[in-house]
Formats: sequence, C-alpha cells, structure tokens
Amino acid sequence: MLRDASGKLVMTKGWKAFFIIMAILMISAIIVLSVFLGISKSQEEKWMANSEYNYENAYYTLTDSLLNMENGLSKLRVARSENLVNEMLIEVAMNSQTAVANLTTLSYSGYDMSSVIKYCNQVGDYCKYLAQKIATGGTITEEERNNLDGLYQSTYKLAKSLGEVKESLVAGNKIVEGIGKLNVGFVNVATGLVDGTIEYPSLIYDGAFSDSLAEKEVKGLSGEDISKDGQEDYIKRILSGQDVSSVEFITENNNGFDSYMYQVTLADGNIASVQIAKKGGAIVMWDTSFDSQEPKLSVEEGVVLAEQYMANQGYTDMKGVYACVTDGILFVNMCYMQDDIVIYPDMIKIKVSLDDGKIVGFEGLNYIHNHTERTIAAPSVTEGEVRNMDFGGLSVSSIRLALIPMPNGSEILTYEVFGSMDNYNFYVFVDAQTGKQVKVMQIIDSDEGELLM
Repeated sequence: MLRDASGKLVMTKGWKAFFIIMAILMISAIIVLSVFLGISKSQEEKWMANSEYNYENAYYTLTDSLLNMENGLSKLRVARSENLVNEMLIEVAMNSQTAVANLTTLSYSGYDMSSVIKYCNQVGDYCKYLAQKIATGGTITEEERNNLDGLYQSTYKLAKSLGEVKESLVAGNKIVEGIGKLNVGFVNVATGLVDGTIEYPSLIYDGAFSDSLAEKEVKGLSGEDISKDGQEDYIKRILSGQDVSSVEFITENNNGFDSYMYQVTLADGNIASVQIAKKGGAIVMWDTSFDSQEPKLSVEEGVVLAEQYMANQGYTDMKGVYACVTDGILFVNMCYMQDDIVIYPDMIKIKVSLDDGKIVGFEGLNYIHNHTERTIAAPSVTEGEVRNMDFGGLSVSSIRLALIPMPNGSEILTYEVFGSMDNYNFYVFVDAQTGKQVKVMQIIDSDEGELLM
C-alpha cells in the first residue's frame, strides 16, 4: 500500500496481486504441510477451512489496522479542531482494538505477539483517554501532543517492519516461513517499544503490573512432562461451560518453555485455541470466538464467576484485583494472595461473558514465569504511618500490602495506596521497609471500567 498526494492510503495493483498470490500460496503451503504431518484428508479439509481463513484474514487485517493507526496518528499532528481531533482519536483507538484481536489470532500460530499486543493496547487506551478528556470539556496539552507524535513515530516503525515481512513473503513464496520472520523483524520492533529500547509514552491501561515478565526464569511449572496425546478430557475441563465437539493437536511450541497447541471445535461451530505447558500440563492460555450479547450480569457477579473458575481449575488463593468491561466482556486480573499480601507478579487474566456467565478466555504467562512461595519479611513501617504520609492532593481510598516487581527484576514489599485526585485514579507504592515512595501509577479507565480494591 502507498499514500497518494493527499497522504491517504491506497491499494496499488501490486498489492492486489500480492493478496491473490498469497491466498494461492497459503492453500499450497497447507496442503504440503498436511502431507508432511501425515494428516488425513478430512483433517486436511478442517485445517484448510479454519486455519487458512483465520491466519490469512488476521494477517492482512492487522496490516490494514496498523496502517490506519499510523495514518490517524500522523493526521493528529496537524489537526486542531476539537471535533475533528476527537473523531481521529476514536478512529485510532478502534483500529488498535482490531489490531489486538488479529494479533491474538496470530499468537496461536506459535509466535509470541505479547509485546505487540501490549503496545497496541496502550496506544488505543491513550487515544480513548484523550478523546474522553475532550468530550468532558478538556483540551489536549502540548505534552500530550508530543506523546501522540511519539506514538506516530513508533507505530510507523511497526507498520514499516510488517510491510517488510510482506515483501519477504512475496520473495520467498512460503507463507509459513514468512510468518516466522515476524519474530525477527516485526516483533523485535514491538519488544523494543515495550522494554524501553525504543522510547514511547506509556500509560497503565489495564491495572497495575498487568505485565510483569521481568524474570526470564520459569518458576511456576512443576510435575512430570505430559504427552501431547490423550488430553481431550483435560481440555474439556479447561473449557468449563463450553460444549466441546472435537479436539485437534496443532503443534508444539517453545517460547521459553515447551507447550502444546490445540484447536477445539465447539458444538455451536465456534473455534477455541488452547495452549498447555508440556511440564505438568499447566494452562498457558486459551481463547474462544463467540457472539457478544447484551450484558445480563454485573461486574461483581462476573468476578465471582472468575474466582470460582480459578478454584475449580486448582488455583487457590487467587483474588480479583482489577476488572474492566469492553463490549459485554469482563476482563479480570487475578492475583495470588500470600498472607493477605497481593502478589502482583503472579497474575492470571480471565475473560468472562456477562451475557451468560461463561469463561471465554485465560492468560497465565505471568503466573507461569513468576509463581513461587516466597519468604517475605514483615514490614518495618506501619499502615498508620503510611496513612499519615503526604500524598499531595490525593484522596486515599484504601491501603494494602502488595509485592511488586521492579525494573531490575527484583521484588519488594510495599504498601499500595490507592486514591483519586481531579477525577483521576492513582496508585502510590511505598516501600514497606524504608517508607519511601518507589512507584506512582495513573490508571486510565474506560467509562465501564471498575477497580476492585
């Protein structure tokens, strides 16, 4: 895709030809792969009907979404009319959501897209935050405009790197190998954005320490290795409440630890993707497609269902610490509790449909990487002393003990002070041994979001 004289994105004949060629190559590659794996004719047809469409559609839609994000952020650099700016911000946010949805699909192809997903989520939520600010009578500051410019530069790098992957697909004529190059190009750019190698403005958008994979060592896996075969009953238990028709093993992955990928067909025709660890069979992640309906349950009821699901799957002492609703889906961050201390590194994310109360998604990478029983020294500073500290104009709502991850990979015990000021929510973390403030976070919530304290 190119830009015309006005800066708009246009599809050239070359790109149209590219899409046609890639569709043909996708079919050919799947047939070759089917023969190589010894897949039966019926399995081959299922694979082609599901995987081909899902991955191909996700890949091309992702490209369009990133280009639209880049284009919108570029135009925001010169737009000054509040109505126009608000419209552009919402458009960028919507495209970021589309990008995240398609990145999640590509994750199930065996490639870790977590850093790209995090970046796109943060871009979208920052734009929603600014749009909400304008809608309530506020104005965008010069600093916020500089932030948008930085996001444009970063998104441009992402879109460009994805374009280079497409070029490699055309040159190599192999869709599988081409997608594999995402890890050495596209994903590396996003990893730089997230770990600070490439600077960009960041905000906490889905709860404190929602991504704390600072430790590369995998601490939360135990038990004997399991076989990839014979896991149908276990997967049905994982997909509690879902009516499962069939389970098919897809591939084995290694993203720091060995895991198995499965594609599950549900009775209603929807597809679920399930990933479990080879060591001990721990749930890594799972997600299912479904039609979102009008919510019938409250946030509180959804959190209870998430906690019940965790207990049924063998995860004890887990508590919902943050929840946010998007399009009728409740996203709950569950944290491990040790001696009434919130252990933020040991987090699991759960998706609950507020229509029928079914669990529709699970992501446990933080827990797998970080979970272990810890020896935690008693605090030297009392809660009363913290309550009497100066937090400026912050109206303190609650204080509790929390173990938090630090940038150097260490963990420290803190008092988590939650409060609000000027209609914004803040976390202030106070070292429980020294009494010094070690971290401050501003939480950007949607109108439907809700903090659970």
